[in-house]
This record gives sequence, structure tokens and C-alpha cells, in this order.
Amino acid sequence: MAFGGSTSANTKPHTHNQTLQNDGGDLSETLTDMNGVALYSLITDNTAAVAANTVNIATNTAAIAAIGEVPSGGVITYTLSGIPAGWTLYEDIASTISQTTQDRGRDINTGTGSSDRNQMGQQFNTGSLLVGKNPETVTWYMYKDGSPTGTIYAYITDSLGAIRETSTTTLDPSTLPTGDTNAIGKDFTFTGNTILAAGDMITIQYTVYSSGNTVGIKCKNTGVVANEAFRQNNQPSAGLWSSIANEAATYDVTWALKYIRKT
Repeated sequence: MAFGGSTSANTKPHTHNQTLQNDGGDLSETLTDMNGVALYSLITDNTAAVAANTVNIATNTAAIAAIGEVPSGGVITYTLSGIPAGWTLYEDIASTISQTTQDRGRDINTGTGSSDRNQMGQQFNTGSLLVGKNPETVTWYMYKDGSPTGTIYAYITDSLGAIRETSTTTLDPSTLPTGDTNAIGKDFTFTGNTILAAGDMITIQYTVYSSGNTVGIKCKNTGVVANEAFRQNNQPSAGLWSSIANEAATYDVTWALKYIRKT
């Protein structure tokens, strides 16, 4: 018997492997060429591979099930409700945004002059790092002139000055150092539950006024901060807010990154 297509006149005889007769077709037999040289086994022993795949399938199934435990809609770094069983909320990564230049002071008072105001603050607009964050602490660099009395508050407000949150701490102005060259940092804390929207402000307010007895905050007068504005609540203008051109308040605002982790 010869195979077609060969140009050789000296074909060699060959036989089929007789051990394959009547045995159900044991395909694990080794395939050989006409010279008896082993080519490859038609079917190898895949027991180990099958076992490994079984383990992989179990692992992937568990991973898919774990994914289903994450709250629907995703996990946002600053808000989360309904933490699922087996997950823990962490708030251990503190971050701060600051404007540190202090080259002048501005008084906060409730007089009737064109520069009088009872509230000042920094506005955080679209593009600011603080938009979308939950402020926990604001530090204002403060001083006094004379002998001011009363109480100083800090606020988170919307763009029109409507209060969104009042600081949980206040300040007695009599404890401040005298003169803007001696200003020191004073912290006001918030709950960390208010998410800043574009245009919101963090402000400082002092409403008790008597001639020569004022408080003030430090600022820079060498230009604005990108995506922010230095704002004041003008008393003579019925409490309307306006920007202080080419200046920026001196401040530190700290927030904690919130996240959940499988435990």
C-alpha cells in the first residue's frame, strides 16, 4: 500500500497498530511515524491541570461573590451609607490645603465705614482641591487691637453666605495677641459631614464692635489663589458679600479621607 503524492518508487510497507483493535479506541497510545519514531501522544494525562483549574474556578467564584458585597453604586471617598457586613470605615489619612503668605492684616468689625465688615472668608470655586471634600478643621491666623469682647465663630456657608455648618469650637477674642505682626493660628473644628460644593465659603465672624476694639485675620496682598476668592460681608451694604481684589486669606483647611476596607 502506498500513499498518493509521493514521487518515490520505493515505498515502504506499513501496518496499523494492532493493539488498537477491539479496545474501544485507546487514544492515549503514542503516535509514531513510518519509521517507528514517536511523534506525540494523542491524549496526555491532564489530571493535574484539571485539578488546578478546579481550584482557580473556586477562587474566582469567591472573588465574584466578594465583589457583590460592595455597596451598589460604588464607594465614594467622602460619603457612605449602609456599610456592608465585613467592611470597616477608616478616616486615617489627613490632608491639608493652605495659603501661607501673611503680609498684611485685615480687621473684622461692625462699624459703618466703607471697609467695615463682620465676616470674612475664603471662597472655593470649581477647580479648587477643597471642592468635594469634608472640612474638619480651619485655622485662621488672628490678632486683636484694643480689648475686644464677645465670641468668634467660624462657618461653612454657601456662595451667598447662608450658613451650612457652624464650627463646634469658638474663640474668646481677649485671648488673641495684640497687633497683626503677632498673629497666631487659631483652630475651629467642624463635624466633617459637610461636603463643600463649588462656590462655598469657609468664614470667620466677629459681631461685637466698639471703637478701637477689633479682631483681624492675616492675608496676602500679592494676588489671588487660583480657583478661590477672598470675600467679605459688607455691613454698610446690607450684608452683601463682595470679593477683595488681588488678595487671599491666610488659612489651613484639613479634612480626612474616608474609605472602607474589607476586614
